[in-house]
Amino acid sequence: MHLRDTLTGHNHAARKLAVQSIEGPGGIGKTYLFDHVANTTSLSGRNFLTLKINGNVDGNDPFARTLVRSVARLVDSAKADAIHRKPSGFYFPAVGNVIRTIEMIRNEAVAELQKQLPDNEKGRAALLRLLDLAFETGKRVNEAIPITKKRVNVRELEIAKQLLEEIVPTLVSLQEEGAYFFEKLGLFSSSRALRNSIKENACKALADALVSDLSAILGHWRKEDKKKATHSKVQGINRLLLILDNYEKLQESLDEFLVGYFLPALHSANFESTVILLVRDTLEVTHPAWDQHIKQNLLPRVDLGHLSRAEMDQMVESFGIQSADEKDRAWRDTEGYPFHVQLWVEEIESGGRTAVMLKRFHDRITRWMSDGPKRWLEHALFLDVVNIRSLRGMLGSNDEAHEAFRWFERTGDVRDTAGTSFRVREYLRSRLVDYLRVSDPDRCEELESRSRSAVT
Repeated sequence: MHLRDTLTGHNHAARKLAVQSIEGPGGIGKTYLFDHVANTTSLSGRNFLTLKINGNVDGNDPFARTLVRSVARLVDSAKADAIHRKPSGFYFPAVGNVIRTIEMIRNEAVAELQKQLPDNEKGRAALLRLLDLAFETGKRVNEAIPITKKRVNVRELEIAKQLLEEIVPTLVSLQEEGAYFFEKLGLFSSSRALRNSIKENACKALADALVSDLSAILGHWRKEDKKKATHSKVQGINRLLLILDNYEKLQESLDEFLVGYFLPALHSANFESTVILLVRDTLEVTHPAWDQHIKQNLLPRVDLGHLSRAEMDQMVESFGIQSADEKDRAWRDTEGYPFHVQLWVEEIESGGRTAVMLKRFHDRITRWMSDGPKRWLEHALFLDVVNIRSLRGMLGSNDEAHEAFRWFERTGDVRDTAGTSFRVREYLRSRLVDYLRVSDPDRCEELESRSRSAVT
């Protein structure tokens, strides 16, 4: 099996880095497949240090998937028999130092802002968000302004605009700090030099720190790290296994760090690395650098598609449903999409579209969505065609319509992937509208009325 050969090292890529993607729509079984293969494959001779994070974190926390938080979660997940006696932070001192310094810079910037805008919580939250977005682009804060404006939530846009154009450029804590001539020559390590490197490019600083720590753990410390505090190689582990599950939910904060800096550094590291990405889209379309810089390291993808009609019938029968009419309806409703098959069976077993079932259905579909996507989905339910024009008519804002459409384009688990236009999958649409009609009839009527004028 291809995936098993990747884990055991029989599938090779260029140099010491192999990247394996497992691709397919949400609910198709990517995580199940990987876990099954990993649990049934003997990896005792591979001596892996495993780092793993999942994009499914609290959808209501705007900072849950930031670059810094994601890297911190990654090193906290470090797992291997050889390191279980000490906390992960012991083995990642360089990463810990960079993260602490980033937090210090953020706190100093907030303190400066509060002197100019006392008791302004919205300004504080917007500044933190803008700093995180700037760090994720791998640029200076001021240089990242055009990118940041595109990625900031539309409801934060006005205060963000003021911060970006008027206040951020004046914050001393975000400006480069003068260094002594011997620090510029690299004769002594310096917290000032680290602060400047973070302000210049946080992605590069974090990637370098992570590779530095991994080199010490798995191989030997690098020549450029000989004057830094580190530890000796850990016996019994010499390879990295990096697993990023639900990568589509991590890519906005991690893609520049991962593809632009970390993976290229692993390509020439002093240890072997196997990277597994579980992603809904074709990996190469998520960032141009996959083709430009990482292509030689990509193994043939494992592509999980929808179930065939025969497979669909077999799955439905496994739940005790034998009727040909019910099988036809299951196929029409779900189009072989496994997660929807499971929802369909649950509906049948609970007696149809009861209020309780509709509530459960709604919660299952929207569980990982933050407030913005929930709102956009609610409006999209009432549109036969979802595009910027129809969303603008529903939402009343051109900026939010563009933001909502970018989200909808990337959300294959609610979008009809077979139609000639963008729209919500009919199976989901009918149940979610029924839930809104039962739970909030006034809101349902309002959106139905708005949809009629939105497309005229």
